Amino acid sequence: MRMKRNVRAKNRKPVVVMLVTLFLAIAPLFVLPTCAASTIISIDDAFMEAGENAVTQIMIHNVSHLGVADITLTFNPSVVHIVSANNSDFDWFWPVINNSTGTVRMGGMDFGDGLYGNIKLAEVKLNAVGEHGEKSALKISINELKEAGPVEISIPATVDNGTAFINLPPVAIARSMHRYNNVGSKYLSNATFNASASYDPDNDDITNYNWSFGDGYSGEGITTEHIYSTWKWNWTTNCYEPFNVILTVEDTGGLISTAIIPLEVYIAGDANGDGRVNILDAAYVGSEWGEECGTCGDYCWEGHDRADRADLNNDCNINILDAMIIGANWGHTAW
Repeated sequence: MRMKRNVRAKNRKPVVVMLVTLFLAIAPLFVLPTCAASTIISIDDAFMEAGENAVTQIMIHNVSHLGVADITLTFNPSVVHIVSANNSDFDWFWPVINNSTGTVRMGGMDFGDGLYGNIKLAEVKLNAVGEHGEKSALKISINELKEAGPVEISIPATVDNGTAFINLPPVAIARSMHRYNNVGSKYLSNATFNASASYDPDNDDITNYNWSFGDGYSGEGITTEHIYSTWKWNWTTNCYEPFNVILTVEDTGGLISTAIIPLEVYIAGDANGDGRVNILDAAYVGSEWGEECGTCGDYCWEGHDRADRADLNNDCNINILDAMIIGANWGHTAW
């Protein structure tokens, strides 16, 4: 009986080999195709003051063999009018503007083998006919989007609509009152930030000042303070990498603006930024002993970066407290 079972097992081996060979041969047929990036027709937001003009763009993104485009843009004619639509990437382009109904139909045609990539359908100039604070949706509808060639194949696409605002966004301006900061979770060192230079071009009030400190924490206010408990050391360059601090401001119309500033944060006691706490840091503090930064303007140690480095606790005085921080952290490194 054992011999018979062995014979049957041996007879099955060629069958298994054949099945594996067949699978390897047909496996490539079942590989899923790589999906191409989808085509999107978009229009940028537009910002303007009452009675003024602004220019925005209608783009066709991620397209291949594009031969014909026909789209309609709708808007609120009590808020904005379309002055012109031109500067298209197509060989032939024609807009039909109707400011009574709030529509503009735009057609473009390529006379070659079709357009590829990101294509500009048109630059659209708008005029603000409404009042400050009003806005209008800018909505795109696709009438035709086809490939070039004797057989016009439709190109599927989605739209990304925009908005026309009779309002200018605020301008965010962020400042760090100390350009050199140290970890302060044990030996107090506050990083202080100021957004008071931010403004709104059309004199709207700025209602919100929000900060992201780059270490996972956030704050708010025209001025704010933050204590860093960590630092970023780059082993490749053997130096610190800054934290990116982000300020976001918002006006009464809901428009926002952001600003990003890099912020240096060293380990406690490191004055010269070499990642070590030693006699060189003590020399920094000693050379600036007794210095005071006085009233802080745009920057507390304006024109005196060496003193800013020596001010390890950011209290605007270089004294025994800074020396004590060096002594308490003697020999520490950033790695």
